Amino acid sequence: MDGFCGEGTAINSFSLVAYVPQPLADFIERLRQEIQPGCTARSHLTFLPPRPLDIPLEQIRGHLEAGLRDHHAFRVELRDVKVFPVSQAVHLTVGAGWTEAFAIHEALHRGDLCSNECFEYHPHVTLGQELDPGNVAAMAELAKRRWQEYPGNRGFLVDHLTLVQNTRQNHWTNLGEFALQVPVSIQAPNR
Repeated sequence: MDGFCGEGTAINSFSLVAYVPQPLADFIERLRQEIQPGCTARSHLTFLPPRPLDIPLEQIRGHLEAGLRDHHAFRVELRDVKVFPVSQAVHLTVGAGWTEAFAIHEALHRGDLCSNECFEYHPHVTLGQELDPGNVAAMAELAKRRWQEYPGNRGFLVDHLTLVQNTRQNHWTNLGEFALQVPVSIQAPNR
């Protein structure tokens, strides 16, 4: 993954994410460029925030496969633009899918995959972070206007997660995908 723009900048930290699909991803990434010029992050929903892991990659994969075995694909609906009070990160809240994302985090954030997290886990899609404190309110208002103008679908199916590693300063590399079970009743929308 190319750049989380400050999220877990420690080299060799790992994270588990679901990338937002197109065309929603394109809109979010353009908006993020408006809010935080130069950001190269792909839009994503994080399940395990960046963390150092001192176990071999194959062991990480094994823990993820085991931890995800009983989780099903689910739909996420992005809702409102908000600002986290402490970090001042501008983000989109998650409506539908919040409970499922939280359950996956809780299932995986244990044992060898556990790490000190700076903040309580709260499913969201980041629009801007590490902003000049004097600009946060204006950037949040800009994001709210753009989000109101967005005519497309604000939801997407999460049917797989991607393990990523920060291989150099804010350069995230995809290490593998992990499929979630797909019940017959859930189908991806026509593209």
